[in-house]
Amino acid sequence: MKKQRMFLLWLGAAISLSEIFTGGMLAPLGFAKGLIAIILGHLIGTGFLAVAGYVSFTRKQNAMDSAVYSFGSGGGKLIALCNVVQLIGWSIIMVIQAGSAITGILPVPFTPVALILSILVVLWAFLFGSPIGERLHVIVVVLLSLLCVVLFMEAAGGTSGAVLSEGMSMTLAVELSIAMPVSWLPLVGDYACDADGKWCAAGMPFAGYFIGSVVMYVLGLFIGITRGSDIFTFIAASPFRIIACVVVLLSTLTTAFLDLYSALISSRQFITPKNKSLPLIIAGGFTVVVSALFPPEAYEAFLTGFLMVIGTVFVPVYAVLFMDFLTKAPKARRAFPAGKLIIATAGMVAYQLLTRYELWIPTLLSMALVCVLYIFFYQVKYNHTRSIQYERTSENPSSPDR
Repeated sequence: MKKQRMFLLWLGAAISLSEIFTGGMLAPLGFAKGLIAIILGHLIGTGFLAVAGYVSFTRKQNAMDSAVYSFGSGGGKLIALCNVVQLIGWSIIMVIQAGSAITGILPVPFTPVALILSILVVLWAFLFGSPIGERLHVIVVVLLSLLCVVLFMEAAGGTSGAVLSEGMSMTLAVELSIAMPVSWLPLVGDYACDADGKWCAAGMPFAGYFIGSVVMYVLGLFIGITRGSDIFTFIAASPFRIIACVVVLLSTLTTAFLDLYSALISSRQFITPKNKSLPLIIAGGFTVVVSALFPPEAYEAFLTGFLMVIGTVFVPVYAVLFMDFLTKAPKARRAFPAGKLIIATAGMVAYQLLTRYELWIPTLLSMALVCVLYIFFYQVKYNHTRSIQYERTSENPSSPDR
């Protein structure tokens, strides 16, 4: 995959209502603190995204193959299953938010809109990789970028509105800014493994997603402060309703299809159907049904909780994967994946506790804990193994090991 295409792929992935909506949740902090939280969180989260892309490119493995490399076949299948679940969940979220926005603009019921959007996302996923799909994606991302400028200009014309909600701390704001790019960790390797070079694999996802996501968060923050509303209310009252409707539709396609396509790739870790498209059809069908039946009013609570669950699982998992890569783990270490699953589980528990009590930045602290446990565990294991080898060679002086 060439640099331009990789950049546009991740720029398009970042342009979504979820990003704008989450940015709006930071409005109680004010613009200055909110902007600091957004930039700091995205530097951290997108930095991890770039590292994950670099690892997959170097190993020439997709995201879940890299997980198998570190956690073994059993652990890799478990992680792949979790990934498929979260990817389908993301597809559902994309459709729900788009359906809610469109029904706020046009006098149409939610269920048929959600059905149509779900079907379009599935079709877009089938087109991905084809020449037609590539051209359409480039056109759509460029168009989306221009349309978002229009929305920014309209938001700038507003006056200071009422605060959306209370209780937003700086810690939670930074964590919510980290959570979006981190939620793409289990996907980036699926595309980075086919990159033209190291800079394309790591730099383009960082640049594309950082620019797109920061702009979306800031747009949401701006709307929250100037209008005192979230993106859905803003769109419903916008004089540019048709433009907003097009943005909603196109951003859903450029983001949600990546989830379904990667769900197809991840599912190959535990099922190998004769029809290679069958997992995509199943995931798409599930998305269609659940999206149409999901209550839109539960969206905000579901999104916040969903982001925290993704962080809980994949932040510790990728901390272990990064340590394997950085320390150039030998084959002997890779042969003991149970220890890594235990370390990752400890990281998950730590992440949940840190998030609950809002202690500094849970992502960084839980990653640091995983790294310390990783080093300690394998240093002790290495010393124990060396001790056994020494005892054996002492008992048998003629051993070739001497």
